[in-house]
Amino acid sequence: MELKKGLNRGPFNDEQAYKLNVALNGLDSGQLQWLSGYFEGLIQTSLNKTTVESLSLGSDPNVDGELKTEKVHILFGSHTGNSEGLAKDLHARAKEMGIDAVIFDMASFKTRELKGINKLAVIVSTHGLGEPPVQAEDFYNYLHSKKAPNLDHVQYSVLALGDSSYLDFCQTGKDFDSILEKLGAQRVVPRQDCDVDYSDDAETWQKKFLTTIIETNGQNTTAQVQDTPSNQVKGIEYSRKNLFEATILEKINLNGKGSSKETIHLELDLEGSGIKYEPGDALGVYGANSPTLVRSVLESTNLSGKEEVETHEGIKTLYDALTYDYELTPLSKTTLSGYSELTGNNGLKKILEDKNALQEYLSGRDFLDLISEVPITLTSNELISVLRKNTPRMYSIASAQDVVDEEVHLLVSVVRYNALGRNKEGHCSSTLADRLEIGDKVKVFVDKNTRFKLPQNPEAPIIMVGPGTGVAPFRAFMQQREVLDKKGPSWLFFGDRNFTTDFLYQTEWQQYMKEGVLTKADVAFSRDQEQKHYVQHRMLENGKELFEWLENGAHFYVCGDAQKMAKDVDIALKQIIQQQGGITIEKAEEYVKNLQITNRYQADIY
Repeated sequence: MELKKGLNRGPFNDEQAYKLNVALNGLDSGQLQWLSGYFEGLIQTSLNKTTVESLSLGSDPNVDGELKTEKVHILFGSHTGNSEGLAKDLHARAKEMGIDAVIFDMASFKTRELKGINKLAVIVSTHGLGEPPVQAEDFYNYLHSKKAPNLDHVQYSVLALGDSSYLDFCQTGKDFDSILEKLGAQRVVPRQDCDVDYSDDAETWQKKFLTTIIETNGQNTTAQVQDTPSNQVKGIEYSRKNLFEATILEKINLNGKGSSKETIHLELDLEGSGIKYEPGDALGVYGANSPTLVRSVLESTNLSGKEEVETHEGIKTLYDALTYDYELTPLSKTTLSGYSELTGNNGLKKILEDKNALQEYLSGRDFLDLISEVPITLTSNELISVLRKNTPRMYSIASAQDVVDEEVHLLVSVVRYNALGRNKEGHCSSTLADRLEIGDKVKVFVDKNTRFKLPQNPEAPIIMVGPGTGVAPFRAFMQQREVLDKKGPSWLFFGDRNFTTDFLYQTEWQQYMKEGVLTKADVAFSRDQEQKHYVQHRMLENGKELFEWLENGAHFYVCGDAQKMAKDVDIALKQIIQQQGGITIEKAEEYVKNLQITNRYQADIY
């Protein structure tokens, strides 16, 4: 790849482009990745008004009243930006307490500096199916390689982010915790595994870690761990901890008559909330269990529902608690594990010990199936003790606030299926589709995603791959680019089952193409012919042009299913680069890795 080609459309004059080309030409992948992390650190530092020294180069921060503690190194690996945000929170809390601390993205951290670290905080999410985020891969692999050093001089703790509905819940955090201990590091605070609703657990861990750091240095301090400045607000600020009740303004089924799918377009009112979001962000939405499922669980447990129970949301009737505060579907590993301990059932214990058996057992089951198959007499408090707390479902936002103002739009695929002889439904999607109407309210919050954003240069080309509801953020992208004076080329790959019934937002895409906002679109409808065609096939058919776009600085985005679609798209992208670039598959993988590290390949997959 000629670096100069990637600069042709950048925000540089001829002289700057020439100097950059001279400076960058000949650098290997590792050097480019380091520079990418360094510059990203500078950008994020500027955006968050923190010192460049404390974020990028690791210089000592000038903190008034600084305690005589050893420097704390905070390393984060983030997929959507949540780990990054928590790392910055920890850094701010440390500074308030007078603790010397520096913060690094794992992608920009120099592994040779491990020898000089004494205090270490690792904050990392789990990506895909138990994998580390892209920015954390090299550091993760280094620690698991024969090159990893002895770390018996390091005191550490790990904050792990994940989603307990997945079997590999917080797996990357668990792996970091395990390998650090194996390399000799001393765990000073137990690892904290955080679910989707992570705020309280993360804050508790931060306070424990910083207090322990002071105690291990033999310091006595009156400094208290305070809320970070970002949490100190005037008036009301809506967030994960303080949900906003948005009114449903519009609700439309976008699928045509005869479709095998049900996809709902929702428009929610944010008026008066002060909530701000950007294209690429997600909206957290809380659903509720269906009355039918709640009554069935109560009947199976011989409980009336009128019993009072103490939940994480306060004292409520059992019926209300089961409806709003806990999840009855789908069955999670967390609930199965708790129920297994409560019952002492050997069959459940064996299932939990076998990952394949566990995956097979959880598939299609809900809590009613479990208590029907392994019945036991439960008190009301025992019942709720084994259930997973109601957690928000994250939906990629399908609107740009510069266009829709105090609204937010969502695209929701309604989940309905039959398993084990019963008709079942998605916890949140069915709430939105069946139990809420226009004028009703739903509890929401914005989940910022700093790792899925339009290029800072509005003239940079973008390639968007979003089959099904994965197209949602790209509608937001197009709305945002529509209002810009300058906009670069854009190319959409969309796919679904049938053209006549499942072409989501069809007229909008056609209008964007007519106006020149959307430059090119390729679609794949898998059920319209005998041989199924998917978005990756359309990519391969357009491989020559797609590679040219990449060589000219295009940013590549993919949104949607993580288990199959995203992997197939990734394989197709590497094949295109290998074939069109005339390079080996190893070089193609290096090319893609560099796109990811430099934020030119971004994924929002689930």
